[in-house]
Amino acid sequence: MPFDWFGSSSMNLPDYERVIYSINPLIEVVCQLRFPIILKIANQDPADFQDAIRENYPILGVVNQVPLLPTVDQATQQSNAPGTYETHYQFKSEDLKWQISLNRAFVGLTTKEYRRYEEFRERFKAILEVFEIIYQPSFYSRVGLRYQDLIIRSNLDLDDDWSDLIPAYIAPEFHRPEISSLVTAFTKTTLMNIDNGQVNFRHGLVEARDVDKNSNESAYLMDADFFVEEKIGKGEYVWQFLDSYNHSARKLFRWSITEKLHLAMGPQPIYHYTT
Repeated sequence: MPFDWFGSSSMNLPDYERVIYSINPLIEVVCQLRFPIILKIANQDPADFQDAIRENYPILGVVNQVPLLPTVDQATQQSNAPGTYETHYQFKSEDLKWQISLNRAFVGLTTKEYRRYEEFRERFKAILEVFEIIYQPSFYSRVGLRYQDLIIRSNLDLDDDWSDLIPAYIAPEFHRPEISSLVTAFTKTTLMNIDNGQVNFRHGLVEARDVDKNSNESAYLMDADFFVEEKIGKGEYVWQFLDSYNHSARKLFRWSITEKLHLAMGPQPIYHYTT
């Protein structure tokens, strides 16, 4: 899992050497910033924004959605009533591996091809600079960075029991002989305070679908959503949070797996990774 850090975090977990995994378990990384509603985005197409980012994100999609539930932004006390359509603009890279999302209340970047934090950071920073010039948000009310990893044993040529791959303090079910063979699925959610915010850590045993083989396989999902909800300044203020979340994400993931699983994914020191 290729993580780096620029800031610091007080998450009280061991620190580990930064590595790039040859077999990367990441399936999606999402960064999203929320801001007080900007009606200009809702009432007219974001043509200037598209022109500024179109070279790298040429494919446009427009989705009209109805919020499933009314939501309230705690930092701004804004609400979305059920039944209110929201227009979401999606700008995708030509290879469809990167997507910018924009609507009247948030801007975000999603990728299923995450390699290293420097690349992700550079891309999102360029997007934010364009967004702030064109729309001039007053401030941000939520900053979030989410990492989703999926451990599939067949991808790693492993036939080990889950107890050899996931520590007992993460999933004690795997380490209880009387029930370990009976467990087919579970999910757990833990909300933890960290320096600069919180992390909502959801993990558990799930079914992964192999489309090519037309079959299902048990897999272990780790979904770590780091966020803060408060008034946050523009520009470099945002990166004080995102950089520290990136560091914390690396620590949390490595702490949540065994040394055997870590080695099975082919860790390489970052200074050996040149592509």
